[in-house]
Amino acid sequence: MAKKVYAIKEGFDKENNKKIVNVIVNTWAECQRYVTGVKGAKYKSFENIEDAKRFISDSGDVLNKKENDYPKDGLHIYVDGSYNVSTEEYSYGMVAVENDVVLHIESGYSKSNEEANIRQIAGELEGAIRGVEYALTLGKSQVVIFHDYIGIANHATGLWERKDKSSIEYYNKMQALMAAGIKVVFVKVDSHTGDFFNELVDEKCKEELGIPSEKVVESWLSRNVLRVYDDTVKKQISTIAPRGVKNLIVINETNSGENATNVDNIEMEEEISTERLLGRMEERKAIIINMLNSELPIEMIENYTKVSIREIENIRREM
Repeated sequence: MAKKVYAIKEGFDKENNKKIVNVIVNTWAECQRYVTGVKGAKYKSFENIEDAKRFISDSGDVLNKKENDYPKDGLHIYVDGSYNVSTEEYSYGMVAVENDVVLHIESGYSKSNEEANIRQIAGELEGAIRGVEYALTLGKSQVVIFHDYIGIANHATGLWERKDKSSIEYYNKMQALMAAGIKVVFVKVDSHTGDFFNELVDEKCKEELGIPSEKVVESWLSRNVLRVYDDTVKKQISTIAPRGVKNLIVINETNSGENATNVDNIEMEEEISTERLLGRMEERKAIIINMLNSELPIEMIENYTKVSIREIENIRREM
């Protein structure tokens, strides 16, 4: 069996009173010297030196919405989770936004079978997975995930050790999704600081569990207009902000019984041409090919892409 090496991204040398950054050591005893009792220490063991070097060279930095530059265009997905102590149920939520239009909202709840230390975050992990899956169904090559739990990024990339079932399953699923050809940019949002979309997904999670919210969304909508893709999204928001319905503007008239043509000359009324449809089909095909090349189970590909097994098999034969 190959001798392990230990890569330390962040540690501290207490004897010499200095930070340890991006160092590879040969023994667990030496690694312990720099990481034991060190808050925020980041380290990992490897079977070979090359994997350790890759771990060191990959910054793995999580962007902060207030402090860092991140892709402003494209699909943004906000995720969150909640937990009800009395019922032992957790909820997940995800809100998809593009060009300041809420395209899609998804939330749900389930009974928690996890230990106490994971119950609070199980929903947020699930929300992140659903968010990336949704991005893949749209044929996106990149998605920005906004989250307030740092483990959303660190468990997905493997930066943190995975010691419980939820984090192990989350890592495996996220790695499979990213192997399908989508780039995931992780951006941390400080919770309960007034970020509207973060508050929106937070309140949808609480709604699933019957937990009262502070009505931040309704308060915001009393002063601002929000564009939403269709009536389905409008109804999902109206259940947590009934007094703000008048400021929810539906932009997709095809799926709406309301006339929204007089609202700010909204530019998102798209005529989906044959060329556009063919383009989307080619994007979806490319995603499926990437998944097949990554040797993902065909049932998983079907679930992620919403393409039938028969069609996937046809694409496999064409490869």
